[in-house]
Amino acid sequence: MSSSEDTTVRTDVEPPAAERPATGAGWRRHLTGSSAPAYAVAGLLVVVVVVELLTEPNFSSSSNLTNLLRTGAVPMLLCVGMTMVILTGGIDLSMGAILSVCGIAYAKLVMGGLAPEPALLLTVLLGAAIGFLVNGLLIGRVGLSFFVVTLASASLLSGFALLWSGNRQYDLSWDGLARTLGNDALGGVLPYGAMIAVLVVVVAGVVLTYTVFGRSVYAIGGNPEAAQLSGIRSQWVVPAVYGVSGACAGLAGVMMIGRQTIADPTAGNNTIVLYVVAATLLAGVSITGGSGSVFAALVGTAFLQVLANALALRGFNNSWQMVVTGAILLVAVYLDRVRQRLLARRA
Repeated sequence: MSSSEDTTVRTDVEPPAAERPATGAGWRRHLTGSSAPAYAVAGLLVVVVVVELLTEPNFSSSSNLTNLLRTGAVPMLLCVGMTMVILTGGIDLSMGAILSVCGIAYAKLVMGGLAPEPALLLTVLLGAAIGFLVNGLLIGRVGLSFFVVTLASASLLSGFALLWSGNRQYDLSWDGLARTLGNDALGGVLPYGAMIAVLVVVVAGVVLTYTVFGRSVYAIGGNPEAAQLSGIRSQWVVPAVYGVSGACAGLAGVMMIGRQTIADPTAGNNTIVLYVVAATLLAGVSITGGSGSVFAALVGTAFLQVLANALALRGFNNSWQMVVTGAILLVAVYLDRVRQRLLARRA
């Protein structure tokens, strides 16, 4: 029989790569992908929503869904600033204190006779200035530890908010702009605050993905030395990121006033900072910087919001929600650590 007529099936030929079954390395590649945590959390979110729809009749009511979006607007907005800071390898522990100071500043401005619109603009600029000049320059230019700087500024600003307000709350239920941002809803269903927060998330996502500034943020968090050698001016990028974080806290401070109808010097307590950090890390923003996205943080925020809503509908109070948030934060940090180890093995 000639070679052309040989019909023997060879078994020693390796099939094409696309046809090979997944190997251990392949699974590790999937598990360590930058989007894997976001997909996992999105899956958990779907499971929680389906369970709630099947077991809790009040969950699907229009009033509950509107309230869910309304309460999620402030943490969603704060997650944008926190994500940018964490991407550079830092954390902004003063975000809640900036929110409190900006809320009091807005109240002082409108109660002093200034129109709400310029008062809102000045409040956002105040938040950006605090983030840039206090946190950003000390961390990015002077080189101090982000943990020490933001912890110290959190204490300083919290005390200042109490002193400036005389340790009292201001009734701003009459302020239409704050009420629109924090409480009112389009058609009674879609809160304006949630729409603004989603718009800010989209803009931040575009900036981080398609601009030199955004690529610099990732580069600084991924490898600060390499970023410096490549000409990235981290001494200005880092302050700018903390400025963005402060601006988000300033806008969130006005939203908080609209939601609560008062300006409270303790509105930005440590609980909200813990919540925002947990939401940011949960969906895959690496605590060591350089990996993640604001869209992933949005998924993490949505999951925590729905979970908190489910607990509230079943009669669990805020204490249980704090326990769950803290536990989720620990799990998120541990899973990020595992992912980093798998990445190191793959490299």
